[in-house]
Amino acid sequence: MSLSDHLRRYEMFCAVVDEGGVTRAAERFQVAQPWVSAQLRTLEKAVHAPLFVREGRRIVLTEAGRRFYAWAKEVLASGAQVQRDIEDLNTGAAGSLSVATSMAIGTYLIPPLMTDLRRRREGADITISISEPAVAMRRVEIGEVDFAVTTWYDDVPPPGVQAEKLWDEEIVLCAAPGGPPAGDEIDLADALGLPIVGVPAGVAIERVLDDGLRARGLPAPTYVIRLGHAEALKQAVAANDWVCFAPRYCVADDVASGRLRAVRLRDADLAEGIGLFSRDSSWFSPLQRAAVASLRDVAEQKRVVRR
Repeated sequence: MSLSDHLRRYEMFCAVVDEGGVTRAAERFQVAQPWVSAQLRTLEKAVHAPLFVREGRRIVLTEAGRRFYAWAKEVLASGAQVQRDIEDLNTGAAGSLSVATSMAIGTYLIPPLMTDLRRRREGADITISISEPAVAMRRVEIGEVDFAVTTWYDDVPPPGVQAEKLWDEEIVLCAAPGGPPAGDEIDLADALGLPIVGVPAGVAIERVLDDGLRARGLPAPTYVIRLGHAEALKQAVAANDWVCFAPRYCVADDVASGRLRAVRLRDADLAEGIGLFSRDSSWFSPLQRAAVASLRDVAEQKRVVRR
């Protein structure tokens, strides 16, 4: 049996655990459910121990299953890293870098840093992918990316993942030039009474905003509409005299051009944390270390400005 067959089986096993069952794992890989079950039976024969037990309609990991799951995740992550390293050797590339980011961070913050890095390193192969933070974190866990830069939460990172908070980005109220509110400052409670454009439920920035409001005893906003990308939010604000909450980096260019206004929240310091996440066992190449150094340089500059 080839190495790829073994890795595929480990990947299928991990998918059953991550997705919570055989059916969803089969849907994820677009294969028949009996085939997935057969792969699990083969693994159990190989390790001479049951990996799952049935509890009602659910299957749960045995102690042997939990240990095998941790080992299989590490094997898959290491295999993905080795595969990228080998591809670099085969192509003669000047190093590769794969970064997972969340939507706004991957649209406004990371591209300028990575394009500057690419200009300084001719031949480097740099890829930035955008997804929700949970998806980006999973890609870090399984070694599909070198690291992730996403919205920071105070949650404990998954096993095997190290987390570093880089800096905080101020959240402002984004308004149209001639629309409400009248001034350039507003109390947070008064801002909640304006027509607010929001993001889809569950998106990272909504969680940050709702946590900040709850900490101040304020309710979650009522939105006139929810839109899935920052550019769509800003267009709706500019065209309809609505407002939206956004990290300052999302609206900096629009404010500079006069398309929008950034209204400071007078009685609140809402902020989006920017976090760096990588595997504990990651070995960074010179290109990857340079990318991390660029992020830390920005973090230091932010700290200097706040002093």
